[in-house]
Amino acid sequence: MDKRTVEQDATRFIQKFLDKEFACWELAYRELDSAKYEAAVAAFVREFFAFEAVPSITRPRKVSAGWLEEAKEYLAATTERPLFKIEQYLAGDEAVYAAYTGSNDLGSDSYAEVFLYKNVAGRYRIFSVYHSDPDGGIEHFDGEEFSFSRAKLVAIEKFLAPADEADLLDYQLDPV
Repeated sequence: MDKRTVEQDATRFIQKFLDKEFACWELAYRELDSAKYEAAVAAFVREFFAFEAVPSITRPRKVSAGWLEEAKEYLAATTERPLFKIEQYLAGDEAVYAAYTGSNDLGSDSYAEVFLYKNVAGRYRIFSVYHSDPDGGIEHFDGEEFSFSRAKLVAIEKFLAPADEADLLDYQLDPV
């Protein structure tokens, strides 16, 4: 296996996740019908998560046409998360992937969240979410904890270098 690329299906999965997450943000800021918005977010969670995740895609419970007008500014400041890198680990004989992403805030250029995912019954699913620590490192946030120290890093696919100094040092590491 090339240590600079991860399995293509794993890369496609996280890219699809990021695309659909942003589509949900667009719906949150453009759709007046709350039932349609809530159904789309619930379907998003079912499709991508292996646990009952609480997505960061939010808006007020009751929206009006006036709020949707105001929401245009929010949408203008929202973007698809940047994908910095994907690390592929072997945990026993199971492949586990860690996608390092920025936030949905326009101009995000440092690690914000790390989504851990694996193939579960023939489908990739996110099983854990970690938040980036501003001082470097990551902290478990939701889902199943993962022991990075008990897994073997076998590949890193890099997409975009982060601007934050601590994140950049991490980004420049290569698997042994």
